[in-house]
Amino acid sequence: MKKQLLKLTAFLLFLIVALASSCQPEEPKEIEYTISPTSLNFDATGGEGGFTVSIKSPAIVESIESLSAWCQVSTSGVSPVNVIVTVVPNANYFEPRNTTVVVNMKLGENKTSTIVQITQAGVEIPEWVLIDGIKWATRNVDMPGTFAAKPEDPGMFYQWNRKVGWSATDPMINSDGGTTWDDSWPDYPENGIWDKNNPCPPSWRVPTNTELESLANVNGEWTTINGVSGRVIGSKNDLLFLPATGMRSGGGLHNVDVHGRYWSSIPSGVGVFYLHFSISEFMVFRSGSPRIGSSIRCVAE
Repeated sequence: MKKQLLKLTAFLLFLIVALASSCQPEEPKEIEYTISPTSLNFDATGGEGGFTVSIKSPAIVESIESLSAWCQVSTSGVSPVNVIVTVVPNANYFEPRNTTVVVNMKLGENKTSTIVQITQAGVEIPEWVLIDGIKWATRNVDMPGTFAAKPEDPGMFYQWNRKVGWSATDPMINSDGGTTWDDSWPDYPENGIWDKNNPCPPSWRVPTNTELESLANVNGEWTTINGVSGRVIGSKNDLLFLPATGMRSGGGLHNVDVHGRYWSSIPSGVGVFYLHFSISEFMVFRSGSPRIGSSIRCVAE
């Protein structure tokens, strides 16, 4: 009798352990998948591209979605899932576009997500844009006779009627390799116009005060492009960006990313006409000291 009771107790313990084990939740199974390719690059014209999602059954692709309106997705198939990505043209030459396509997958209660990176280049930067009938260069003057690489680049600073550029960042150095600031008063040309020492590239010149005033009349808005503050002017197809480069006075940098200061080619008796702007102002002043180093945005001759 005692032996039978021991056997029954052992059986009951075994049964309890077995039942307890069967009640433990199963570890979620890992979702096995591959995506190829994991990124897509488009030029400014946009178009179609694609990638595939191969997923091991019984897992499924629950959804695929784009995070930007300019990038749309459509799908076909189950495994692999074929994804077509359609990107609309990018008319912005200031910066490329970036977004992600999110792939959501499920296996029972287990869910996971991954992304495919989508990038699109901006349209090629035009040499000039037409605003109020005037052809404006899209970039500041850099070294004498050259333009900066991008619209948001500061280029170099110039004292009025001098063809020597000064760095728009520190350390201070000029286009001839000098490091000593020239604080003398520049000569005024006999004809009253800054033309012989023109630092613009061939077929370009420093704008007149009237031409600068035409920009001030358009006004535009304060913005930031690729981390650079400034004014954007014009319409969608003819956008001009003037970075707020500040200036050099006495050799020192002042008001970078706060003010923009661009020379005209015309003196005003007590000084020189120049375009001044900030987040709240956009106007032409007449009393700029020609010793100050300022930016130049050229117009076509």
